[in-house]
Amino acid sequence: MTVLAPGLADVLAGLDIAAFAPRGVAVVPVSEVPDDAEVVPNNLAAREGLALVRIPGADGPGLTGRRAAALAEVRLAVLRQMLELAVMRLSGRSFAGVPLIEQQLVIGALADVITGAELASSLADDAPAAARHEWLTEAGWTVTKFFGAEGYIADHPVRSLYVSTLVADVWIARDAEGGW
Repeated sequence: MTVLAPGLADVLAGLDIAAFAPRGVAVVPVSEVPDDAEVVPNNLAAREGLALVRIPGADGPGLTGRRAAALAEVRLAVLRQMLELAVMRLSGRSFAGVPLIEQQLVIGALADVITGAELASSLADDAPAAARHEWLTEAGWTVTKFFGAEGYIADHPVRSLYVSTLVADVWIARDAEGGW
């Protein structure tokens, strides 16, 4: 299991979930499911120790400010874990006798993800959360592609990147035009 569930637990610690759940929906650690919440089955979230829930009557603002920044840091930690696994995978596979990790397109994609991760990590907590989360989602999809078909298997660790996106989609408000 990745750092996603414990990290989200830290982000949500002391928060009234029902008061902040946007559109009455939340992703929470399984141990933190509110009593009045309806658990919506989600196999990938469950494998990460998380639950997708509906909370009747709730319509909060989602996570903002420091908590949104803290969630970005959790997602960044998940991204780094999966990037490390991807590098190991790419180092052990080859195409035309050349390890995939040495292929120019792979090197470029890795450089983009690593550079972006460093940039996202260095942003101040008051930087726009939406932009940081949008980048993390895009980087997550790039890293997922490094796993090829393995990246689509529910019991593969890369599922944490899918669930990380779900967490951000639920907790971070989008603008009026549907973007981040």
